[in-house]
Amino acid sequence: MNEWDDFYNEPSEFEQQVDELKDSLMGAVKKEFVEEMDRLKKENAELQGVRQNLDQIKRDYNQKVVELDMQKQNLKSEVRRERIVELMGDFKAELYRAYSNRKDGPKCNKCDEARNIYYKSPLGKQLVETCDCKNRIVYYEPKPHICSSFELRNGKFMAWYKPYSHSTNADGMEFEFVGSSNVPNKIYSGEGYELINERYFDVYFKTEEECQKYCEWLTAKEVTQ
Repeated sequence: MNEWDDFYNEPSEFEQQVDELKDSLMGAVKKEFVEEMDRLKKENAELQGVRQNLDQIKRDYNQKVVELDMQKQNLKSEVRRERIVELMGDFKAELYRAYSNRKDGPKCNKCDEARNIYYKSPLGKQLVETCDCKNRIVYYEPKPHICSSFELRNGKFMAWYKPYSHSTNADGMEFEFVGSSNVPNKIYSGEGYELINERYFDVYFKTEEECQKYCEWLTAKEVTQ
């Protein structure tokens, strides 16, 4: 190799400048790339935070929706309950009605145990006649009625009651229905007995004590008639 080869093999000043420019560009590109990557990483991290916040907001929203729905259902149930209570008014599971019955009056001392009076006719025949004290006296007594069914009909609460009596079986005391069911036309509310419809059996009482007083009043009326 001669000196001309060294001359031609040596990089020229232009080539050196080109190399420097390439290195400079590569460095600038690398720096810009690194900065862009850092920016994207930072932006991605921020977006991840936003996404997490959005997920949390979504969860909070869904929870609120569930809570509001529960409150709505509870409110509906409460309104429905209050409406039913309002419609039911003074509903009682058991009411009482006055029923008429008959019993023997006090026995006099003119008749025998069967309340018969024996005497002889003018012709001497033995005759028998029922004593006046055997006339059966009308009296009234309370009879319980229990609610056998009820329903809401056209926005009105209606209940049906059946009379019943207690009976005893092998398992102990129980009750049995002894009549047909009826919807009370009137429930006593403290008014004077004279104001009650003459159809006494249409009137229902909330307690046995109230009904008993009414029965005593009806019985007293029978005695004075």
